[in-house]
Amino acid sequence: MDLLAGLKQEPVTMMDLSDYCTADIGATVQEVLNQMQAHHCRHVLITKEGKLAGIFTDRDVLLKVADNKDALGQPISELMTPEPWTLSKAATAADALALMARHHIRNVPIVEEDRSIVGNFTHLSVLRFLAEQFPDISIGSYPVYPRRFSRRRHGG
Repeated sequence: MDLLAGLKQEPVTMMDLSDYCTADIGATVQEVLNQMQAHHCRHVLITKEGKLAGIFTDRDVLLKVADNKDALGQPISELMTPEPWTLSKAATAADALALMARHHIRNVPIVEEDRSIVGNFTHLSVLRFLAEQFPDISIGSYPVYPRRFSRRRHGG
């Protein structure tokens, strides 16, 4: 299958959408951070009564929590991104990639019409899809271009 055609035809539900954790909207920022650390999650889908209410990502940790000592005790609802961009399970991988590029986001929650969570589309979803499409490609088969790298040491 042609790669572009595959991305335009494959529904997002055929991709790996398992890269996420969930937390209830009543949780504190500290509780969500503990969960992210324990489960090695880079993003948490925040739910209210089982439906998607928002998203909290590693970017939010850096931009909203890292330099704010008081943030840890706050409810996650105050620091999450409410009502994030989403797609339905009928969307294609190309739709998800276009949405990610257009809005400069790294996660697209896939939801039912009632906003119940189906999964989360990420860059890793695409990488896994590519690995399945091209199983014979190995990293060692790519040529090294020494001129693309500086010969001088930079920095301190």
